[in-house]
Amino acid sequence: MSLFDVGHVAKLHEIQTARLRAGQEGIGAQVDELIRRLELGGVNQWRIHAKRLWDRGFGRDPVVNAKNFKTYLQGIPQIPAGLLADDADLSLLSLADPRPGLLRSCKLLGVLYEELGYSEGDAVPFDERFAIPVTPFWFRHDDGRKNRERRPDHCREEPTNDILVGTAMEGIFAYAHHPHIVVQGEHIIDLPGTVPRGLRVSCAYLGVWGGQTGLDLSRHSGIPGPGCGSLCVRRK
Repeated sequence: MSLFDVGHVAKLHEIQTARLRAGQEGIGAQVDELIRRLELGGVNQWRIHAKRLWDRGFGRDPVVNAKNFKTYLQGIPQIPAGLLADDADLSLLSLADPRPGLLRSCKLLGVLYEELGYSEGDAVPFDERFAIPVTPFWFRHDDGRKNRERRPDHCREEPTNDILVGTAMEGIFAYAHHPHIVVQGEHIIDLPGTVPRGLRVSCAYLGVWGGQTGLDLSRHSGIPGPGCGSLCVRRK
């Protein structure tokens, strides 16, 4: 069980309250700070991110068929400790629920995809590094601006260790939680971890055009794009 489980926070509260009521000292300023960090940084983020997806319809589809938010929440993993810690390079945290598939997820999030002529299965990982989990997962990411006007294929080969460029699935969920990462007429995020089936020279990208957010697979990965930058992500 993760340190960031709701039960652990409740138990800390119980011990702290009992000691104070008995006229004893609390269990320490460091533990007070831990409680605060768990509540604000872990437990609350866990619920807030999950509720955001639930409100968009995730969990209510036939794939999951959760009866209520509480049931849906039971299928959402706790935030891994390595992702909860602040990261100056990847300052944003997001929750992805890939269970409905890319096509359905785009519909729930209001992202044009099928409307652009794509169907489920058209988007595939560039290689095994970019395979997406089949269950909900957390990831840290940036907004892609540090890679502005750089070739997506070059960005794809540069990250090392646990940091990779983003995929289409990560891109739409990053946008769902942090819509400011794409701005019409100013910034588009490249997602070179995903390519169209049978055309590896291209890759996915997410932008806003005419006031509507769209996920397209036609971005040429060997050409820098004005206002485009590859998203970087870390899943652990």
